[in-house]
Amino acid sequence: MIKRIFFPAVIILLSACTEKLDIKPDQSLNVPETIADFQALLDNADIINAFIPSYGEAGADNYYITDTRYNGLSTNNDRNTYIWAKDLFPVNDVAADWTYGYVRVNYCNLVLEGLEHITTGMGTTAYNNVKGAALFLRALSFYTLAGEFCKPYDSATAATDPGIPLRLKSDVQIIYQRASIKATYEQVLADLAVAAELLPDIATSKTRPSKAALYGLLARIHLSLKNYREALDYVNLSLAIYHKLLDYNTLDTASSLPFDMFNDEVLFFASLTPTGLLRMSSTIVDSALYRQYQDNDLRKSLFFRDGMGNTKLFKGTYSGNPFYHFGGITVDEMYITRAECYARLSDPVHAMEDLNTLLRTRWKSGSYTDMTAANADDALKKVLTERRKELLFRGLRWIDLRRLNKDARFAKTLTRIVKGSVYQLLPNDARYVYPIPADEIIHSGIEQNVR
Repeated sequence: MIKRIFFPAVIILLSACTEKLDIKPDQSLNVPETIADFQALLDNADIINAFIPSYGEAGADNYYITDTRYNGLSTNNDRNTYIWAKDLFPVNDVAADWTYGYVRVNYCNLVLEGLEHITTGMGTTAYNNVKGAALFLRALSFYTLAGEFCKPYDSATAATDPGIPLRLKSDVQIIYQRASIKATYEQVLADLAVAAELLPDIATSKTRPSKAALYGLLARIHLSLKNYREALDYVNLSLAIYHKLLDYNTLDTASSLPFDMFNDEVLFFASLTPTGLLRMSSTIVDSALYRQYQDNDLRKSLFFRDGMGNTKLFKGTYSGNPFYHFGGITVDEMYITRAECYARLSDPVHAMEDLNTLLRTRWKSGSYTDMTAANADDALKKVLTERRKELLFRGLRWIDLRRLNKDARFAKTLTRIVKGSVYQLLPNDARYVYPIPADEIIHSGIEQNVR
């Protein structure tokens, strides 16, 4: 259930973060002060479980739009994002990924500070759940913001490369400068280390964090950092708690939305920031990607539907909603991540075991033949092909492109054609880092990204 709960202090935070919301707090509402109050704040799914950054997915290569759609885009942000323009966010335009990412951070900070003053219930399961959730959600916010607004992590330069402002207090009057990328990831990992000691193995709702989801997030983070042994360890911890895969043979391929919002593979539910570029009703799936799905692969009919002409549109979101894409953590991501880790750690046998375990649930019963790999490199290529096919439109492709571009075997030049003009994004281009919104630069004076 989506809850809309706004306490006065939170309304003030929202107003200060966006600098565009002229909201007068209703003094008749109660200021949060109990564990139940703080849990209610974190159960506000319209903020907490929404607005996972989507500019990266919008800049990736899983789709294209027609000139008519491009001309009809309602915001400069969308038009500029589509062609990887150097300047994206004009002054007074809301950069939703940045703004709402920090709104979520401030919710978490408000909760963490409030818990410091709790005198009744400290150390109880309810207290631990709330504190662990706030730390998980702050870490998730920092990590996803870094994935768009910072360079990819490079151990040789991370100590000096600019990261993001690490807002650790709810006082919106404090102006934070950009921490280093190294400090950014250290904060993310520190928050998750504490949260791991507090969260339950499985949460009572998929909109709430759990250990299974936290270990999944840690696996995702360490994969992006190229810490493959650590990523493998965290996948194992996650799957040891929960490892159920959907059998796609049980789903209705004719359905316009085949996947339930809280289906059995979802470890933590979240959705991406809505954008006109990724609208499921009219965004065309890359034709070369669609051709990679074989006829007996049920994803071909569960993920896609016919568009105009010979085009295909995406319908396979795990959000259960046609208006926003899924942006959470799932069991299938864990299997495909573990397969990649095994391949990169020179264990092609186990890599293919995981890949085949996943794909048997994706193909028509009795039609799938297990894949084999000649060596670790062959296994890695097969796994990465299936990773893209399995996890499309979940906010992961941009991060994958950024990390894979560092390897000449997988580096890729992206191309868009708009009204006869050709736009390209080369591997490791500076535009793989999004600019800090102009309003933020004016307000805080922090360093802008060079694009």
